[in-house]
Amino acid sequence: MTGPSQHLGNTPGDASQPHGVSISTPAEASVGAVSGPPTTFDARTAEPAMDHDIAPGNPKRRPPPSWSSPREACVLIARGHTFRTGVVVASVVGTILSGVNEGAVIASGHLEASTWLRVATNYIVPFVVASVGYLAPFRRRRGTNQ
Repeated sequence: MTGPSQHLGNTPGDASQPHGVSISTPAEASVGAVSGPPTTFDARTAEPAMDHDIAPGNPKRRPPPSWSSPREACVLIARGHTFRTGVVVASVVGTILSGVNEGAVIASGHLEASTWLRVATNYIVPFVVASVGYLAPFRRRRGTNQ
């Protein structure tokens, strides 16, 4: 009696299959296989992009935010081109920094304006760093078309 997961061709006297080759059912062969449309890597979002997301005629997709001066980068940040990336990083890192740096003061209840300013800084700095990191690959060198 042979079951679907019984390996065939692994016996030393069987010349029909090379040593170490196993035969499995189609159901077993598809386990772990990737299904769905093919994907590519989208460097802007650091995650796989579906082919319909990278289609040239997709009206929902913004072109990469190219910039050449720090002023242009600041305008892109202010207009929200880096919002999604910056908010995720700032919320995680800012919460950890605030807990480590201001946790005792917050827990004691002795909150002053300077404490809230330091907490706000714990969120603003990671937002700016993540935004600059997001924009860095899209920088155009001055005097070139890149």
